[in-house]
Amino acid sequence: MNAQKKKVGILFGGQSAEHEVSVKSTEALYNNLDKDKFSPLFIYISRDDGLWRVIAEKSFIQKDFYSKPGYSFAPWLNQSFDRLEADIYFPMLHGPNGEDGKIQSLLELAGKPYVGANPVASVLAMDKVVSKALFQKAGLNVVDYLFFEANDYSHIKEAIAKHLDYPVFIKPSCMGSSVGISKVAGEDQLKAGVDLAFRYDRKVLVEKAVDIHEIEVSVMGNEEIMVSRPGELIPHREFYDYNDKYINGKTMFHMPARLRADVEEAVRQTAGKAYKALFLNGMARVDLFIEKTTGKIYTNEANTIPGFTEISMFPKLWSLQGITFTELVTRLIDYGFQYHQKHKAATDRGQ
Repeated sequence: MNAQKKKVGILFGGQSAEHEVSVKSTEALYNNLDKDKFSPLFIYISRDDGLWRVIAEKSFIQKDFYSKPGYSFAPWLNQSFDRLEADIYFPMLHGPNGEDGKIQSLLELAGKPYVGANPVASVLAMDKVVSKALFQKAGLNVVDYLFFEANDYSHIKEAIAKHLDYPVFIKPSCMGSSVGISKVAGEDQLKAGVDLAFRYDRKVLVEKAVDIHEIEVSVMGNEEIMVSRPGELIPHREFYDYNDKYINGKTMFHMPARLRADVEEAVRQTAGKAYKALFLNGMARVDLFIEKTTGKIYTNEANTIPGFTEISMFPKLWSLQGITFTELVTRLIDYGFQYHQKHKAATDRGQ
């Protein structure tokens, strides 16, 4: 990049259950953006109608998101594309319609650089069922699981009784920030957990609950990747749910995780393999389990737009390695430009 400031279009809000998380992450991103190198363009996507609004810096700070007119991204409805123009875009949209490849595909179609995983990798990582299959293909361990595409309670109950033991976790397959997840101790709680998960997705994952240490690792890069030291979270309740992540904040963390050197190295290698197994680029937080009784390492999932608040594990783990939040944001933007240049060169050669 040259010395001239680059305009970073920060896409936030969105039509998902993680709308509020996106706003919190965007605030932290803005606070840690190197203002000497970049100028922010806030593009708010409203939850109710999905319209895009360009938000002035002052209005963003005051959280005045609706004073400006909204625009559709559809070209036949939009007469103001120039208002959305930026040098690179930073999707800070957690969950569906942001982390699942849709926005990334739109930006690639427009020939625009963006931060984070490409569309295909985003889809693979977002779908917990698909990502588990790819982890297994790469030789990584995953906990025993089943998945269902219809809310047929009798069938689900019978399958769990036959193949899994209680307790189990029930999750929407394509959701993040622990939205729609419940821990089910027995059959009497099963229907409520299944109904909750199906509220958020048409495909639901049921996993065997294992007595584990919860480990998170930050990874970033394109062809060459960096893997952070692992962190461990100690949930305040039975698992690290939405309230604890973003509201109560009572979960405790060990950063770095209290692991033997050989176990830490194995964890970092596993996180790197998981990143590669999903063909990721840009960034991800890889979530792992270590079984307490056996020490077995399980790969749980990869989050391509991880929590980005001041208390989120993704930036905090990099700080352990001397990378400040501001330096992290700059690196991620640079990765976005690098990926775009290489992708564009490959596309041009194919024409």
